[in-house]
Amino acid sequence: MIAPTVNWSVQAFQLTNIVSKVSNVTIPRKLSLASEWKFAPGDLQPANGYGLEVNDRNWQSITVPGNWFLQGKDLSGVAWYRHHFQADRQLQGKIVQLIFEGVDYTADVWLNGQYLGFHEGSFQPFQFDVSKYLKYGAENILAVKVNSPFEELNRVWSLHKRLIKGVFSHHDARPGGAWDVRGQEQNTGGIWAPVHLQVSQQIAITRQQVTPQLDARQHEAIAKVDLTILNPSNRSQSVQLAFQLTPQNFSGSADSPIRQEQRLQPGINQVTVNVPTIDPHLWWTWEHGRPDLYVLKTQISSAKQVLDQIDTSFGFRTVLYNPQSQIWELNGRRTFLRGTNYISSQWLSEMTPTKYQRDLKLMQAANINAIRVHAHIESQEFYRLCDELGILVWQDFPLQWGYSDTAEFIAEATSQANDMVTMLYNHPSIFAWCIHNEPPWDASWMKERYPDYDPKQNKFLDETIYNSLITRDRTRHVHMISATSEHPWWGWYSGQWQDYGKPTKNPLITEFGAQALPNLDSLQRLFSASELFPDTPAKMAKWRYHNFQPHETFNIAKVAMGKTTQEFIDNTQKYQSQLVQFAAEAYRRQRYQPVNAIFQFMFVEDWPSINWGIVDYWRQPKPGYEMLKRAYQPVLPSIAGTQQQSWQLGETVPLELWLINDLQRSFPNAQLAYKLKQAQKVVMQESLPVAITPDSGELVRKLTFSSLAIGSYQLSVNVTDQQGHPLGENYFQFAVTKS
Repeated sequence: MIAPTVNWSVQAFQLTNIVSKVSNVTIPRKLSLASEWKFAPGDLQPANGYGLEVNDRNWQSITVPGNWFLQGKDLSGVAWYRHHFQADRQLQGKIVQLIFEGVDYTADVWLNGQYLGFHEGSFQPFQFDVSKYLKYGAENILAVKVNSPFEELNRVWSLHKRLIKGVFSHHDARPGGAWDVRGQEQNTGGIWAPVHLQVSQQIAITRQQVTPQLDARQHEAIAKVDLTILNPSNRSQSVQLAFQLTPQNFSGSADSPIRQEQRLQPGINQVTVNVPTIDPHLWWTWEHGRPDLYVLKTQISSAKQVLDQIDTSFGFRTVLYNPQSQIWELNGRRTFLRGTNYISSQWLSEMTPTKYQRDLKLMQAANINAIRVHAHIESQEFYRLCDELGILVWQDFPLQWGYSDTAEFIAEATSQANDMVTMLYNHPSIFAWCIHNEPPWDASWMKERYPDYDPKQNKFLDETIYNSLITRDRTRHVHMISATSEHPWWGWYSGQWQDYGKPTKNPLITEFGAQALPNLDSLQRLFSASELFPDTPAKMAKWRYHNFQPHETFNIAKVAMGKTTQEFIDNTQKYQSQLVQFAAEAYRRQRYQPVNAIFQFMFVEDWPSINWGIVDYWRQPKPGYEMLKRAYQPVLPSIAGTQQQSWQLGETVPLELWLINDLQRSFPNAQLAYKLKQAQKVVMQESLPVAITPDSGELVRKLTFSSLAIGSYQLSVNVTDQQGHPLGENYFQFAVTKS
């Protein structure tokens, strides 16, 4: 049933600007506590557990928000924060909530000597009602005891971890790497995300969850709104709820608002309301349409005043995964995912909206339409920008390899996984949750590293979280684990890069790639002049600390060092480029037979290091970036048979030309042209008409080149539409040598 509509002033929904001056008491509003705070490393252990009597005049200074390592404080364990601030008298009688958007890893919080509570978890916001503890018109002292501990080596770290920090406590691409005793250095601890006071009148909306529901024809939609409302009084109250849908990033008029009377009981109230709309604008990825977004504006009022209001951005879309056909569908359309893995930074406080925008624009330019947030959770700005830019997000929960199997840990991990869903639920860009990356029960390679390896470890943990999340969010796919079978790693951890040319049985490839050195100017920011060529054990040890993997580079990939640093750089970058392009194209030629999604590993390097990024820490692209960009063209002329790069004189060179179209558009009168050149001489060329159907991939032409002379050759191919506009291009270089 559709609720009745009423005339309602759009202007009444305008939220006030975020302000820092307490004298402006327009409600609701955020009062930021970002500034220089007092900081004292180590556990002070004052007599009363807080220590108001402790003088903080000589404490260090630290910027909040900010990871403490970025501010020169390289420590693990406990540190104390203090902040002195004024609260205006006019706030008295209001609901004032103290909100922390992210503290790594645990926090005990006091205000004016009153203990507010404890929180565990590095990524999720938490809050306290401080209305009765504030000193209005006077100085307030906020104290936070933060603990981001060093986990005990061998017994806890790294197979039985208890901190749910994913890649921020254990990973190949963090300081020291994954298998060194130094792998927990450069701790990510601290109050890394914003802190603020949220002020409301006598009623507060503490959560608004919006679930988009589309009818089969997508002509009508409902925004199902689940509200959590705090009524702190000891009596019930009658209020009026008003809801309005407004276009956020496209032209259009706001829908007529609806309202309903609601009786709020003392304490926490759960309210569900359906807000309908006709002919909704849909959210699409950037290559299939526009990522149109709405704002749901919700207001609570009494007869006399506005009590609270909230804006929530969301999109109307469906993303379905069919486990039988193993196909992803966006708004009912089959969609192939061209993805990458992403860790923006080892220290999230250094990421700003501008930096996220830069990374996401680089991805979009590389034809990426999906991102796997690898075993961690990014800052809120990242997800907002993915929503706005039309990029899908595969969201991992921060479980990376082995963890404790105690009942207490399983309960904590399950709780935090539900926090993740609650925190990110409204983002249309997120299409899947993944619980655990390579858990011990799916990683038999761990028995070579850990004497106490248990092949059943963490299976019950993952099943428990999975069963919880499929109930918590029925609108998204829940993937229990990112399995080792989904991480082929040919040419790096096993086999050779040509193995990517073999047919796969896996529909989902969530990791593939190889390391490459950054460019020389970036490498010089990592090492001194004498360390730039790792030709001694001491130099190599420093390179290992910065994530370089010599065994894989030299013994599996068989990359030569060469005689100079520049040769070494060129050799690794050529290998990464070759592997990334070949693997991506081979998987795309297997689209839906059975491959439905691929995620290159990784996009950027998350700290000053040498790893799998195709863009380094300083955002300088490596050649692998251009190769991925080419292999990920939505309309791709792909050349098969490229696993062999040289033929002997007299041999026939067999190649195939494929056309892959990930778009939902047809190009019925397209032209495909190819040209074989030796140096500047054209050996062979041809242009032929092709009809490209939507969402397709097919073999267009088999080529056989015979009687080629000794030398180097380039086969280039391009495809244009009937107006001559380019749709895609590619090339392949090979050689003919003496027998």
